[in-house]
Amino acid sequence: MRTVTGLFDDHSDARSAVSKLEAAGIPSNDISIVSNKAGRIDRDSDVGEDAATGAGIGAAVGGAGGLLTGLGLMAIPGV
Repeated sequence: MRTVTGLFDDHSDARSAVSKLEAAGIPSNDISIVSNKAGRIDRDSDVGEDAATGAGIGAAVGGAGGLLTGLGLMAIPGV
């Protein structure tokens, strides 16, 4: 397997290179684009809201589990 790396100034240049690679017969599953946060394209992401929802659910489930475990331990004599 051969790895080829390219560095582009903006997302449109990188997207153009990907299109040319796909036109040359390279499967899209073999092509990756890695970028930093400076020029984010996806500004309508719900990642923060999804993380907050997951954290809330995790806290509720963990708290309930801890409460039930504590109540169960109190029912055991000598603990």
